[in-house]
This record gives sequence, C-alpha cells and structure tokens, in this order.
Amino acid sequence: MSIASSSNSSTSSTCTCSDIDIASDEEVSSSAGTGNETSSPQEGDPPNRKKVVHRQLSNCSSKYDKEHKGYLNKYEQLARSLDSKNRGSIDPETVINLLKTQDLLKKRQWVLLLGNIIQWLPLIIGAAYTFIKFTERQYQQNVGGKILTSMDYIREGVVTSEEIHSLWDLSEGDAYPLTERQRQDYLRDGFVVLPNFLTEGESQTLDKVVTHNLNELAFPDLLTKCSRKFHGEHYHSSVTHRFWQQPRISDMLSTLALDGDTAYMVTSEILEMPSGAACIPQWHWDFLTFPQNYNTSFTTGTQIWWSSEEVDGNIGGGLAFLPGSHRWANSVDENASLHPCFAMNLFDKMSSECTQLLDREMVIPSLSPTDIVIFSRFTLHRSVARNPSVPFKSTTGRRGYTLRVGSARSIFKQDTMQCFPSHPSSNFERQLKEGKRYDSVIDPKTGIPNPHAIYRPMNVRDSEELMIQEGNGRTMSTTTFLHYSAQSIIRQKIKWKLAKYVEDAVNVVAQRKLLDMSCKAAPTPDVRAYD
Repeated sequence: MSIASSSNSSTSSTCTCSDIDIASDEEVSSSAGTGNETSSPQEGDPPNRKKVVHRQLSNCSSKYDKEHKGYLNKYEQLARSLDSKNRGSIDPETVINLLKTQDLLKKRQWVLLLGNIIQWLPLIIGAAYTFIKFTERQYQQNVGGKILTSMDYIREGVVTSEEIHSLWDLSEGDAYPLTERQRQDYLRDGFVVLPNFLTEGESQTLDKVVTHNLNELAFPDLLTKCSRKFHGEHYHSSVTHRFWQQPRISDMLSTLALDGDTAYMVTSEILEMPSGAACIPQWHWDFLTFPQNYNTSFTTGTQIWWSSEEVDGNIGGGLAFLPGSHRWANSVDENASLHPCFAMNLFDKMSSECTQLLDREMVIPSLSPTDIVIFSRFTLHRSVARNPSVPFKSTTGRRGYTLRVGSARSIFKQDTMQCFPSHPSSNFERQLKEGKRYDSVIDPKTGIPNPHAIYRPMNVRDSEELMIQEGNGRTMSTTTFLHYSAQSIIRQKIKWKLAKYVEDAVNVVAQRKLLDMSCKAAPTPDVRAYD
C-alpha cells in the first residue's frame, strides 16, 4: 500500500530531508535554466497556475514525483505530507489509519443520507399520495365515477329515508316568500341573500350528504388553497340531483335571476376551506368557466351558494362580492358597459387602483347554514379568510356548496376563453352541439326533456332510475379526459404563464413591446357567433 517504497534500507537511510522541499506557486527558483522549469499546467495543478519555476526536489520528495516533472502536484504533495519520518515512503500505520478514517467517513455519509431520507420521507410519501389521489378522483369525477343513490346513503347510515325526502320537499313544498325588494337588490347589486331558505333540520341533513360526497369522490386540491374539491358533484348523487329539482328552488331562480326563464342545472361543486387560509382569495368571475357565450345578459346565468357554517364580515370564512360588478363584463344590459377593472381571464392581475376600489366597495354578507346567497355568473367575488380567533366548528373546515345555473335561452359554448378551459361537463359524451340553446333538449311535442340531455331543467324532477341508466352519458371518455387535462395544462401553464414570463422578461430588457407571444385574455374567435 506504500505510494513510494524504498528498494532497500540503505536507500531509505539517505533520505534525510527535513522539510517537504516544495516551492509554492509564487516561489521562483535560483536555479532557473537547469532543466527544472515548467511553463504549462499539469494534471492536479490549480487552474490559475501561471509559468512557475520550482527548485530541485530533494531525494525524498523526488520519490513522490511519479512523472518526473521536477515538482509535485497537489496530490503528490498530499502524499508527501504523510511521510512525516522523511523515509521516501509512507509508513504502513499511517496508511491503515488513513483507510480507517476514510471508511468512517463513508459510514457517516451513509448515516447522514439515511437521516435525510427519514426526514423527507413523510413529505415525499404525502406528496405522492396527494398526486395519485388527485388524479384518481379527477378520473372518477369525469370518466368512471359511481353514482350514489338514496339507498347508498341509507345503507351506510349517512341519513335516513325521512331526511332524504325532507331535502326533496323543502319546507313541505311551500314556495319561498320572495319579495320585490329582494328582486330589486339582485338586479342592482348582482347578488342577494335569502334568509331561512332551509330549516335547521334540512341544513343539517344537507351537510351530512355533502360531507359524504366529499369523502367518497373529492380530490385534494392542488390548484387553490381549498383542502378538498368536488366538481360536477350532482352528476354523481341522485339525492342532490333531485334536491335541486324542486319548485321552491327553480321557481325562485326563474323569478329572481333569470327574467322568467326556466332554470337549467349546469354543474355543482363543493369546496372545503380550512380555517387557516382563504380558499380562492383572488377576485374573479365564474362566467369564465360557464360553457355558454359570455357576451349576453347577466340574466342568462346565476349561482346558488350555501355555507355549512356561519360566516360574516367579522368572523370571515364566507364570500365577498362587489355590488354592481355584474354589469362590468359587457354592454348588453341596461346601464352596463366594460369597466376599466374588468379582466377577461383568471390570470390577469388587477392594478393597485382596481384592488383598492374592490376592497373599499366590497360587501361580505352574513349567512347562517339555513340561508343561501344568489349571485350572477358575472358578479365579481372572492373567498374571505376565517378570523383565526374564531375557527370553524368542523375540524376539516367550512363546506361551500355551489350550483351553477343557466337559463333556457343560454347558448352552449364548449370553450369560452382562449386561455382557460370551460367546465369538464362541456366535454361529456352526450353534450349539446355548439350553438344550441339549453332548452333544445325539450321535445316540442311532449314538453319532456330528452333523457340523454346533460343540462337538466330544474322544473322537472328526474327519477333515480334515469340517473343510473343515463349515467355513462354524463361522463367523458378516457381519451377525451386525457386530451382535456393536457389542454388545461397547455393553456394555463404554457400558453399563458410560461409565455407571459418570457414575454415580460424580453420586453422589460428591450424597454418596448418587442415580443408578443402569450395567450391573450380574450374570448375564443367564435364566441359571439350565436349572440
């Protein structure tokens, strides 16, 4: 194991050097020209080595100059430094100790690596589980998800038969006492609270059903700060599907928000918001993902929102609305016009002036679990964080349940915006043809909706048998699902965000509009074709 060994004892005895006999990079030899010069770097030399001259090596040091260069590089110097007895060879005991130290260092490296793995393993497993569950539940919701029937809820002890029928017959069938003032408030502000729409018992039963649906099919949300999300929920539950189809709801929506038109279910969703953060704190318009033309009256689409917990401006946890913003998106309605703060894309950032305006003028309505709020698909809104001193009663957070509604005269549009895909339901197998009215599913002779129709009228109650029988038509194929998912990523992450970053960086450096490559925040070219 010796790096430089002596041929015999006499040779070893001649090595009487008392130092390492190596000149530093800066030292110049007095014996220049004797053949011990070098003008080019050698292997192991520092990269900044310039032409240097080394003095002649001693007999001991020369034994470590394996290439006969006349000097020692850094590796040879390290070997020479181990020869503390100046014998021209390294003592076996030194080599053994060196190997032991090297072995100990290797063991320590393995221990450190194992420690890092143990430290990060829970996070890695958690991230992998979240991604797998996200993908699995997304697939179930859009392709192969099951349909929960009333018997499923009863068999699993979620609710009783009597509780289910109480949801299907709210307030024993009585119409909601809608007032003219509430209607005027909605027309003026774009939203209105309807107090005591549910009884205490009905709201508790609804929460049990909604929570069960989350547990069965919701996915961990990777795009917002919601803890769990369930899109297209009523397509997978006959109980909530039939809950929405009753006169107390459909007649109220027709009179209050849809200018007398029949209400059609577009999609429902459940968002679960934790106590620690607002679910979607950015101001936004939901019309961006409504599968219908955007350049139409605000009376062509509306939404119902219910909260499982009490929310208001003091304790937070609810929604904030900007009164009058339902007239900002277009100039179709009376007193409506495009507003300077209107953004036709979820990714557009508002100016500080607009943000200050919204924060100054916003309204956070007070809601209990027996109340609902109705707001136009064009009304600007956002989530409000919960006051930390008053956490939600539920350990999993507040459940917000939304139904998106279109009117009979709504025009189906699969993709509304260039940079943002419409709701997955627009890609379902038996969806409407582009440009068709929502009420085109009604047979003109019988007045009965086509059993294959995706968007169902709310003034006609479907049977559970029809939901089960037609369930496969209310999903998309695996190929369509993969294509839709890829398109979503390409539009949101590449065409918009990545391209926008590159565009902004180039234009900032050039100090002018040199590059224009990002997906524009505008409707698709044919979005106005059926107005």
